[in-house]
Amino acid sequence: MFAAEMNKLLNLVSRSFALCIPRLPKQVRHEIGNFYLLCRYADSIEDSKIPSADKKNYFKRYLACLKKEDLKEMKTLSKELTPKILNKNDQKMFKEFSKVFSQFTDFDKKSKKIALKWLKEMTKGMLKYSKKEIENFLDLDNYCYYVAGTVGFYITQITDHKFGLNKYNLLISKCKDFGLLLQKVNIIRDFSKDYKNGKTFWPKSLFKKHDIEIGDAFKNKNAVKRKQILSEMIKSTEPHIKNTLEYLKNLPVELKSVWAIPFYMAIPTLLKCYGNEEIFDPQKKVKIGRIQTHQIISSLNKKIVSEQFLEEYLITLNEKNSRGLNLNLQLK
Repeated sequence: MFAAEMNKLLNLVSRSFALCIPRLPKQVRHEIGNFYLLCRYADSIEDSKIPSADKKNYFKRYLACLKKEDLKEMKTLSKELTPKILNKNDQKMFKEFSKVFSQFTDFDKKSKKIALKWLKEMTKGMLKYSKKEIENFLDLDNYCYYVAGTVGFYITQITDHKFGLNKYNLLISKCKDFGLLLQKVNIIRDFSKDYKNGKTFWPKSLFKKHDIEIGDAFKNKNAVKRKQILSEMIKSTEPHIKNTLEYLKNLPVELKSVWAIPFYMAIPTLLKCYGNEEIFDPQKKVKIGRIQTHQIISSLNKKIVSEQFLEEYLITLNEKNSRGLNLNLQLK
């Protein structure tokens, strides 16, 4: 698939990753972009209202298509699934997915093996949590591992295969947290949207602890309790932030400047969520604006991402935050 076509599909279904992937070194750019779209295909099945038993069959058929490199069956599957997919942009991706599939079949054997390994792990978890509720923080971490931590492992392994990493063992020990951080930020800010769609990713035990039902979080009389619950959700991201910092600072500089982008977008989003009543307003979406996003990209384009730069950035964020959240993050 030509770079322009891949970028078009990435921009259709992604925000932060569509900013990152074109900036990656050419050794890994196409593989990682392709894997993101492969994962998005699976994610669209998970987000659909397809019954769990049917999802299992679709995941099985999808993985078999990739393993056997069966383009004809892939087209049949995509055509069958398209009307069942909820998001309009994802539907457009499904209609053009043969391009993604064909690009995948052109990769070297080991690249395909790494992708299939983590895609299989991801779909296994998606299926598990389509039938299982998130009762506690352990469940939340496990769910986030399956849908996002697996991506951290894939990125690290494919980069080591294609690019070479001097600190591979250290990086592989931290990469899961990179995915967990990004996923938890999305889960925190999207509470209202997910609930409206019939899903709740915040642990049920949190609501039991504060003696309210999940749906009661939208009632103003529970403003104090829901803020306490929100604070505990944000608190759960702290170990992931620290490990992500370790991950970033030990990457080669040309990779560090790319993967710092979603991190630099996640932290301001997290700070914006703290104590924010809009989290519980179905009509609002908590996110950083386009101007701030462009400022982040511009900063990274102009300056090599050093440990000092990362540390200065975090200090600035904490100083600007007026809601009392102290992440107390340091690189050393």
